[in-house]
Amino acid sequence: MEPQHLNREVIGELYRTLVLLGADNDLLGTIGSWGDSLPDQDVLANLKIWNETTLKEITQRIEHYEMSSRHPAYSQGGAVRSFPEERKAS
Repeated sequence: MEPQHLNREVIGELYRTLVLLGADNDLLGTIGSWGDSLPDQDVLANLKIWNETTLKEITQRIEHYEMSSRHPAYSQGGAVRSFPEERKAS
């Protein structure tokens, strides 16, 4: 098998794997263009940007959830609800 043909097969399988994992369309576009209309340097740059952006978004989302879980729960009337530390077994 020729190296370029093998590379296209690997890229095709990688693309298929990412589709099955539910990958983002921008990421799929980068992988699908690899070796065809995008040179290796551009693919690498796009992947780094995608990874950095996604990591930042996920980190922010986690921080948001951590912060919101620290706030007291409020009832509809605005009063803080208290929850017993231990519930007695019936």
